[in-house]
Amino acid sequence: MKLLSYSLLLLVALVLTGCGEEEVQPKPYAYHRIDLPERAYQRFDSILCPYSFDYPVASVIEAVANAENPCWMNIRYPALNATIYLSYIAIGPKATLNAMVAETQRLTYKHVVKASSIEEKTISRPEARQFGVLYEVGGAAASATQFYITDSTQHFLRGSLYFYSKPQPDSLAMVIDYVLEDVRHLVESFAWK
Repeated sequence: MKLLSYSLLLLVALVLTGCGEEEVQPKPYAYHRIDLPERAYQRFDSILCPYSFDYPVASVIEAVANAENPCWMNIRYPALNATIYLSYIAIGPKATLNAMVAETQRLTYKHVVKASSIEEKTISRPEARQFGVLYEVGGAAASATQFYITDSTQHFLRGSLYFYSKPQPDSLAMVIDYVLEDVRHLVESFAWK
């Protein structure tokens, strides 16, 4: 009888302690909050380079060490962990326009393995001697955008945007859109001298 009453008391205690507790739920994954810099631009205009353009105040222009040309540079976003790489090449017998356009296309379409889309936007401003293509790469590709601008006779500028993090389009979407807007502004404000 005592054993039955102890067993009943233990059962009641277990039932009472099991009631009223919240069910444990796993927490959903979240991403870090990213504070985007206020959008403002300044002009890049060097006597060494045959071009000028607007670039974001929130970025830093850095010369490329050991570059083939003093007009090779990086536009680095320290707060966003991103860089726009710019390579200038003078068109000539060693570097033909067709070869440079083909190389840009080859480098862009190397990302097709991870890209969900590659959208080509033609740049055509004959009055300013500016022709080219802006490639917007969607998905988990390493480069979110690439472009080239040329006057088709003397000058060729190639650009590409890379982030120094694992390409996750969901977590980087806001930052990619932000920097892509800066790339579009760079292309629109670009001028040959």
